[in-house]
Amino acid sequence: MSTIKEIAQQAGVSVATVSRILNYDPTLKVAEQTRQRVFDEAKKQNYIKRKIKTKNNYNPIRIGIVQWYSIEKELNDPFYLSIRIGAESYLNQNNIEMIRSFRGDPDFLSKLSMLDGLICIGKFSPQEISEFRKLTDKVIFVDLFMPKIFVNTIVMDFRTAVLEGLEYLASLGHTRIGFLGGIEHTSDGEIYFEQRYHYYQEFCRQKGWDNSRYVRRDQFSVESGYAMMLDLIGAHQVPTALFCASDAVAMGALRALHENNYRVPEDVSILGFNNNQNTAYTNPPLTTIYAPARQMGELAAQFITQFAAKEKVYPMQIMLPCSLILRQSCTQPRSKKE
Repeated sequence: MSTIKEIAQQAGVSVATVSRILNYDPTLKVAEQTRQRVFDEAKKQNYIKRKIKTKNNYNPIRIGIVQWYSIEKELNDPFYLSIRIGAESYLNQNNIEMIRSFRGDPDFLSKLSMLDGLICIGKFSPQEISEFRKLTDKVIFVDLFMPKIFVNTIVMDFRTAVLEGLEYLASLGHTRIGFLGGIEHTSDGEIYFEQRYHYYQEFCRQKGWDNSRYVRRDQFSVESGYAMMLDLIGAHQVPTALFCASDAVAMGALRALHENNYRVPEDVSILGFNNNQNTAYTNPPLTTIYAPARQMGELAAQFITQFAAKEKVYPMQIMLPCSLILRQSCTQPRSKKE
């Protein structure tokens, strides 16, 4: 007995499209020749329609999720973990078959076969993007900046977020604002364009500030934030405020400052990025920028499910807003209080 998957292969359409055609879905918009091709193939293969148990609300599509991190690295990065959890939560709630793969796996590409759609989380090289598009033409990338829109992407509005955070620090009277962040590479060794650092530089240029001596970039981790802050302290280049490109970096910087008898925020104000679950419980509670990680994952799953049922998808970019969360790690510089 033939299956929907076999019909989809021969007809050159997705499993979801075959299912909806054979179930006479009135909301499906496909070319009449495509509809007829599916019916002809089903007749040719003597397809017998099977009843599906409605109480399970089974959705006969297969979605892949590929994470650019290894499992081990993902556990130390709540941002990318939250994106994946958001995507998987939506797929599970809608009873959609899901295949998960991590780039750290030796066979991560071979796992992703017979897909109706693919969610790619993180930063990927042009070669990897090309490989993913060979697997399926229904692909959406999450947190991948692309200067030209030729694939579907879901990203954050980094520009507004960074400028809002820096304007807040400037409104308190800070001009010596430093930057602590990371440098990321794609699999081909190319340095990934880091938007937060780019907009920090843009802001300083517009203000006429040369704060380059207060900049350190290494990795997006607590350990790196700690080491970068110690380097600033050792070089006697401690600014009055710090924009940290992740909360992990900010928490490492907080520890280094405390250990060296700097008071936060009296001596140094600190602003983080992401709003992970620990930021409300640091000492002091961390002012940060909320990044909608889980929502990005949920939207990716929602859109890829819709894409799977379409014959053709035009590339688009979906940009989500971030928001500034004010807590107790920022205040006016001492020079403004005296």
